[in-house]
Amino acid sequence: MNRIKLFFLTFLFLAPLLSGCRKAAEAPEEPAEEPERVIGVSLPTTQLVYRKTMEELVEQAYGEGSQELEIRIYDAAGSTEQQNQDILEMVDSPVDGIVLVPGSTEGCLPAVEYANEKGVPVITVDNRISASSTAQVISFVGADHYAMGQDATQLLLEILEETFPEKERWNVIQLSGIPDTSGAIDRGQGISDVLAGNSRIHLLGTFDGEFTVENARSVMEDCLQIYPEIDGVICQNDNMAEGCWQALEAAGLAGQIVVVGIDGQSTTLELIEQGGIHGTVLQHPSMILDGISLLCQYLDGQDLEANYYTSTVPITRENAAYYLENDLSW
Repeated sequence: MNRIKLFFLTFLFLAPLLSGCRKAAEAPEEPAEEPERVIGVSLPTTQLVYRKTMEELVEQAYGEGSQELEIRIYDAAGSTEQQNQDILEMVDSPVDGIVLVPGSTEGCLPAVEYANEKGVPVITVDNRISASSTAQVISFVGADHYAMGQDATQLLLEILEETFPEKERWNVIQLSGIPDTSGAIDRGQGISDVLAGNSRIHLLGTFDGEFTVENARSVMEDCLQIYPEIDGVICQNDNMAEGCWQALEAAGLAGQIVVVGIDGQSTTLELIEQGGIHGTVLQHPSMILDGISLLCQYLDGQDLEANYYTSTVPITRENAAYYLENDLSW
């Protein structure tokens, strides 16, 4: 009987403590603290290798987030309407600032104007938007596309001289990128200015490859049927250079027509090493991280310059292996 009483008293004494422990264990966790700053990143598409790499670099750098900074990435999937909607959503969510890779020079102006009205700063990366009194950006980060077009074309001329020194005239075609993007406009102008300044160049035509492998391959296949003699092809990006190489490979002409691209993606450098493509000009997609960093500096009260130009490097068979091993993030 005494043992029963002792057990009962012990139970009465411990029960509240056990109950308290259970309640403490079941208590809901406190909600995570909101980040001090939220940045929106608007990409026009991730279907192009260069844009996909930008997305991956941001995810690698900021994927887990932190108490200080949250990055929200939006992919417009090639739609100007969607990119405008993405920017409006960022502003209303809200975000503290926007890193914008515009899909065209004018398509995003209404949304940028809305961001301005709401006091949300916008910095552009890689592509510019048209100058506007009502749609302002705080800065631009990216390569000088006009200079890249010039450098790529100068590379083409040097390789044409090495390959066809005896020819009085070189028959050349140009493949252009997505219309109304500042990159395509500026690269195209740089290419045209250098070609026009060389009396040995006979420009057969400029054709729209829309920055894609598939379109460029189709254009090159048509050109091989139309023009009996082509000496060189200058492409406004590496995707199109690879598309031309595919068409030339299928026709048994790979390496016999000089092909030069722009951007410096690893698959193109591998083809340069093999001799299928002759050159490119490397730019770094890590410029998207520079854009985020500069926007944060602006939000911290620092003044920014109007332009921040990132470095570019001409690539040929002589230095392709080095950059494949040491200096490529994509």
